[in-house]
Amino acid sequence: MQFFPSLLFGISASLDALLVGISYGLRGVRIKSLQNLFISLVSLLGTCLSVCLGSRLLLILPASLADRTGSIILMLLGTYYIAKWTFGVLTCRKAHPAEIPHSADVNQSVNTEITSAEKPPLILTAAETLVLSLTLSVNNIGIGLSASMAGLFLLPAAVMTFLCSALFLFSGNRLGQSRLLRLIGYAADPLSGLLLIGLGIIQLIF
Repeated sequence: MQFFPSLLFGISASLDALLVGISYGLRGVRIKSLQNLFISLVSLLGTCLSVCLGSRLLLILPASLADRTGSIILMLLGTYYIAKWTFGVLTCRKAHPAEIPHSADVNQSVNTEITSAEKPPLILTAAETLVLSLTLSVNNIGIGLSASMAGLFLLPAAVMTFLCSALFLFSGNRLGQSRLLRLIGYAADPLSGLLLIGLGIIQLIF
């Protein structure tokens, strides 16, 4: 029963990697395999730390309270992502009716660079690789902590996070010109929110 919740967790925690890959793909910037591996490993480390911290909290809190608290936090996080995306869309439509905002905060700085007149490099620099890996790993801390408190196990969650992060970053970077992936990128927050709500419900019931 841990496979499906872990898969939902891995997908939800890695959607920002898809957005990053799409953004750099649109710029014509290639993310090398070793860079992808490094970013995914750092994201994996952030996930492991947060899940381990959640496991520590389980030793302090009563089991029933910890399970319910973690599930409720997951659902609240999912609701927050959906509400943030909805607010952003409504605000943008009022200011610029023809524009649709990107959903993830991590890509706002990336999109600013895209509009810059300066020609971007053809490959990621070491500094950009480090910044991206740290940013994506920080994004997983809150989700990993609450998922662990809800009863998610470390090993399957870590494996799914690593695989989804590497796959999404690679796919987004290679297919950055795809209109379908761009639409998925715009909807990353509501998709992530729905996945977190579903994960919270599953962990609460089972």
